Amino acid sequence: MIEVTEEQVLYFRARRGHLAGPGAVNAVAAARAILGSQSQQLPPSLLALSMRTKGRPTATTLKKEILESRTLVRTWGQRDTLHVYDPAAWADVVAARAEWAPGARGGPMPAETTLDKTLKVMKAASGPVTRTDLLGIAPASYVRAIGERAGAASIDAERFAAARLIWRLAQRGDACVADKVGAQQAYATRSAWFPKLKWPKVPAIRAAATLTQAYLAVYGAATATDVAHFFGARVSNAKLWLAELDGELTTVRCGDRKGLLVLTRDIPDLTATPPAAAAKWPLRLLPSWESMLMGHADKTWTVPDEADRKQVWRKAAFVAAVAIARGRVVATWTHKQQRGRLAVEVQPLSRWQASKHTAQVRREARAVAAHLELDDSCVTIAK
Repeated sequence: MIEVTEEQVLYFRARRGHLAGPGAVNAVAAARAILGSQSQQLPPSLLALSMRTKGRPTATTLKKEILESRTLVRTWGQRDTLHVYDPAAWADVVAARAEWAPGARGGPMPAETTLDKTLKVMKAASGPVTRTDLLGIAPASYVRAIGERAGAASIDAERFAAARLIWRLAQRGDACVADKVGAQQAYATRSAWFPKLKWPKVPAIRAAATLTQAYLAVYGAATATDVAHFFGARVSNAKLWLAELDGELTTVRCGDRKGLLVLTRDIPDLTATPPAAAAKWPLRLLPSWESMLMGHADKTWTVPDEADRKQVWRKAAFVAAVAIARGRVVATWTHKQQRGRLAVEVQPLSRWQASKHTAQVRREARAVAAHLELDDSCVTIAK
């Protein structure tokens, strides 16, 4: 067992998550480090990758990496949520899914034969397809059943069924999110977009253990409960994955926190002394659904005050954009574009210190504006 301070743990996570230091060599390395950038909305996930990458690439550049050069892939992953991944991690994400909780999408699932037929149609298409292109594939009995489950009076059951086909194909690793075709979201097959991508057959528990090892390398020290929370799984399963790493883990003591584990090889970095200079560990304007806020069941690491936590983790699973300084959330923030400028409004929380944080927020706002290819930024601090 080793003993560390909370600040040492937070600094370790900041460095491994590329929120401190020079940044990852490229966006692929940034995505790999944090096990994917949560991406139910694309812009926040691009900002999350940009701020972790050396040179802080623009949103346009990163979007091209997903849609043109395809060095990144956007698809469903942990917690049954869209993420932007290093494609090399995709096979493990798909294989590990059997170890994760089934998620909240209830109702009947399409038969494998229907999915195979859908994939055949997608492969025969000249490019990415939309839900409209897949209408009529699902049997009428399935359309009727899924419509009844979802509430047929309020939805188009056939389009809902088509969406379920796409989602299940993505879960199998056969499809990913492409660009829009007109106003509709489109989807591509793995075989078309990543024809040279290696796709090893990995046992589910081994894939889950591999991802757990990668998780601890950036989100450690962490508990089995934290691991389960991050992947959307049962704690009992997470304990089995950790058991697969037997001999690679060391127990950590940090104040009154119990059950913390770290990869033994990471102890030198975990026990390093955090720097005093803000330039070495800068304030960051993190986007909505930021990975560092999704990484642990224990929210007191980043937001010690209960009243503040209600401002960050809100209803309907919304996670606010925050300003984080030395590993602690000090404010939430919103933004909008006004005549070529980025207007940022900051809502201070209990740990906000105007004398320390205001200038740093303004600096970060300029970086966010550059990421969005805007001319300048302005910051308003709410009273």
